[in-house]
Amino acid sequence: MEKILLDMPSMYADHHVLSVRNALDGLKGIEDIYASSTWKQLLISYDPKQVKPKAIEDALANAGYPVGEGEPQMLVTASDIKRDPQWAVLDVRVCQTNNADLEMSGEFRRY
Repeated sequence: MEKILLDMPSMYADHHVLSVRNALDGLKGIEDIYASSTWKQLLISYDPKQVKPKAIEDALANAGYPVGEGEPQMLVTASDIKRDPQWAVLDVRVCQTNNADLEMSGEFRRY
């Protein structure tokens, strides 16, 4: 068995870990998968006679998790406006709790 450590910048939450594991589940020759969304890395134990690193990387890329370095690709860029410009137009927003919700909520709201 050999091991490969891959940087996974798009794997930053637990549901990404599950998706990555599912993407590699069908490949023969993979023995263990250690995935960390905290470190955004995968440690994979595999049999080089049954599966090649390129096939592992291709399976990840096909599942939407390309191997790479750094942070996930941003789909939009930040602008100078840090808030919704309509807030100034709409002024104050007020919401009111429905009394039915309060009546059904029980005692735990008091603590």
